[in-house]
Amino acid sequence: MGFDAQLASRESALAPLVPYLAVRRLAAQPAALEKLLWSRLREFGSQPHHHAVQLGAAATSVWFLYADLPWDSQFFGLRMARLHAVLFDAGLPPASLTAAVEEFNRLLTTNQIEHCYCEVAAKDPQLLFAMGQAQWSVVESRLQYYQDNLSQLAGPRHPVRAARADEAELLRQVSAHNKNLFDRFHADPIFSVEQADAFLGEYAAASTRGFCDVVLVPENTVVDSFLAVSYLDEDAQLLKTKLGRVVLTAVGPQNRGWHRNLVFETLWHTRERGGEVVLMTTQATNGAVIHNAQQLGFRLGELTHILSYQPTAPE
Repeated sequence: MGFDAQLASRESALAPLVPYLAVRRLAAQPAALEKLLWSRLREFGSQPHHHAVQLGAAATSVWFLYADLPWDSQFFGLRMARLHAVLFDAGLPPASLTAAVEEFNRLLTTNQIEHCYCEVAAKDPQLLFAMGQAQWSVVESRLQYYQDNLSQLAGPRHPVRAARADEAELLRQVSAHNKNLFDRFHADPIFSVEQADAFLGEYAAASTRGFCDVVLVPENTVVDSFLAVSYLDEDAQLLKTKLGRVVLTAVGPQNRGWHRNLVFETLWHTRERGGEVVLMTTQATNGAVIHNAQQLGFRLGELTHILSYQPTAPE
């Protein structure tokens, strides 16, 4: 089976990884799936630090599309990679798929990759089984929410403002000191708690300095919380709309209750700039965020799992 045929075979398992496709009016665009998934996977191996490798016997071959992570590697002091997609015939026997994943594991070892992770949809039991058999571990389960009814927002507003670049170090501390033990960095034993805290702190600081499009903070009280938003401009242009995505948020004890306020103001912010949809991801363990999402009109789009693999050094 060729590359394109395997892409078609994997549509139902890969589509849930594109969060916009849970929104019916966006998914209904004729070119949505082609632009947001298939064309990107076809061109995957031509991008910098990207690799497309075909493993296994000819009749049961499997494509692995993975990318090196230079920034993450430098930060953690480990050679890191992300597996973006696995393509195979839907009728491939479980033992053959497991064998292919094990061969990919050996490739990672040969290439001196020390940590690799992958996001897999709950609707992809074939791959989840094979990766489990091949010693990949689930470190996080994610709920993918969306809110696409921004015209009906109701309730009192909460004064917020955009964080200033000179507040980057403040927000670094807010993020690092208000950890979520169930995110993929804290849940993966390859990272120490100190490393995971530092990474999320660095992410918050970088977001404030321009990595994200806007970082919202309370306006009329002490700043002990924030919410970073991405406008997802490239995908938004493909979909001919405007979007917003909650990228990172943290709330300290001095701003207790502000998660809901910041998400509500993100909905307003997106609406006021002409946006149609806000996306938000949280862990299946995060009851407080799930409650706020439900209260603010978010709908559950998909459930995905983060798996990680730590190659062992050859003896």
